[in-house]
Amino acid sequence: MSTPPASAFRTTNPPALGEPLGSYSQILEAPAGSALVFLSGQTPRRDDGSIPSDFAQQAELVWQRIATALQAVDLTPAHICRVVTYLTDASDAPTHARIRSHYLGSARPSSTGVVVPALFHPDYRIEVEVTAARPPGSP
Repeated sequence: MSTPPASAFRTTNPPALGEPLGSYSQILEAPAGSALVFLSGQTPRRDDGSIPSDFAQQAELVWQRIATALQAVDLTPAHICRVVTYLTDASDAPTHARIRSHYLGSARPSSTGVVVPALFHPDYRIEVEVTAARPPGSP
């Protein structure tokens, strides 16, 4: 599994946009020639079809699923360049930020968070979609 070098992505946080309020970048540029990989929104549904009721368990499951999907194409969370998070309750954002940071480590992808009234299943409290980039020359 390939891991992009620290310099593979160029991040920029222009002063006019203000400092990011979390572990993300205002702008992230993938190197020319990168192959983009789009993951569908990952939801907190276990393989057996059950859905955890606890938000932290839901968020952990979503990020485990993201890591598994990336691994299937020989990528890691370090390759993520964009994250879109959908929550049904804004008060869950700090818990999600902690779990997300665990999976992303020092990576700072661009990021959008949206609070929505509902997701596809009434028990889903989170859905996350990501875009990753495989830099040129990576397997």
